[in-house]
Amino acid sequence: MQTSLIYPQIFLFAYDRQVPGGEGGHERDWDALRDRLQIHPEVDQPGDREYRFRHPEGQGVYLRYGVGDTQNLMVALMPHSDETCDITLLSRFRQTLNVPANLGKTWLILGYINNRSDAAHIQAAHAAYQGFFPSKSVPPLNASKFLNCSVFEVRDSPPDGKHPDSEVEVILICICPSKSTLKRVADFYSEWLGLFGDRHQIGSAYRTSQLIQTVLEEQGIFQTPSILPNFTELLPSSPTITLQNLSSLQSQWDENFRTLAKYQRELEELKWQCHALKTHLANYQRRLHRIKAQIKDEIATSDLKWLVHFQDDIAPQYQGEMEQQWRRLTLELQHQKQSLQGTEVLLNRVYQKERDRRLENAIGAAAIGVGTTTTSAISWNQAISNQGEPESPGELTLAPLGFNYGLVFFLSLFLGILCGGVSWMGFNRWRSVR
Repeated sequence: MQTSLIYPQIFLFAYDRQVPGGEGGHERDWDALRDRLQIHPEVDQPGDREYRFRHPEGQGVYLRYGVGDTQNLMVALMPHSDETCDITLLSRFRQTLNVPANLGKTWLILGYINNRSDAAHIQAAHAAYQGFFPSKSVPPLNASKFLNCSVFEVRDSPPDGKHPDSEVEVILICICPSKSTLKRVADFYSEWLGLFGDRHQIGSAYRTSQLIQTVLEEQGIFQTPSILPNFTELLPSSPTITLQNLSSLQSQWDENFRTLAKYQRELEELKWQCHALKTHLANYQRRLHRIKAQIKDEIATSDLKWLVHFQDDIAPQYQGEMEQQWRRLTLELQHQKQSLQGTEVLLNRVYQKERDRRLENAIGAAAIGVGTTTTSAISWNQAISNQGEPESPGELTLAPLGFNYGLVFFLSLFLGILCGGVSWMGFNRWRSVR
């Protein structure tokens, strides 16, 4: 088994979304890498100039710059001289360069052997992977060509087996037939940095869309709004009958409306992710076209299958799934909005009938109260008048008329208020159910 490569090199292309003052980025880890490589912090100033450095384990190139809220990093490490090295060197290089990156990262392992046969290149790629990850077995390798070099893309299937590439960490192994071709491949690092960045942005948009869909499903976007079953049970079929628990139903309706507003925000984020995927896919296509233009005279030795496969198969698959998700979730949201709007109409109708009922009850109770007051006042006044008449034509009886009539007024008024109040409570109780 092959245990060595000539002039092995490792390029790390990492991409991290860093929000100033926020959480989720790995700026400190990247700063620690810069310090670990003994690179002065000034090289991280705005710009896209690479910095060449020397390290106890070798020499390398460092480039870091920001685009919007995204930090791009390219760092390479290689031996001090063109020599045959043991493959265990690759593991040490990986440990030295490795940093977390929330958008994703691509490892490019370069090396050459003095042999042009495909079988020898495959054997060298297996050795390079085992040197890079000593504790792992070699997964399937997809082979393609670039400038007569053999490029192998490692495709570890994710746990769910749904997609062939998670796009979080991509490993490329490039075995070259000579030092000159190795140098030519390495000289494309600025193109690789942009191209791989677009690839990871596309993968990030897809992962975010999957997360949004999962969150919406867990929150119940495909479930009937909680108010609707209650409304079916509690709302009488007759439009003239009212409910006793309107405030409870209104509270449920408000809660469902707030939930739909939250769904709407998530769908807006999903729509934005679809737009981001389209934008980065267009950038990817443009960069790939530029690479093809640079090697147009050697296109016969460069099939670029690992790049074209992502452009023609993987990214369109992501795009199709995301657009289908957006359409499906949007239709479901519209359905729930229509259901809640219909419920709102019914609630308003019931509220209006409840107001009408209370007004009718108030008028009825007031009429009873006024009637009671009037009737009692007339009856008692008649009785007082009869008591005040003399027993014989010549006899005059004086009665405290002012006191009696005042007492009658207040007693009649009290009795009217009492009867009106009892009627009001009775109406509100007996006329609020079917």
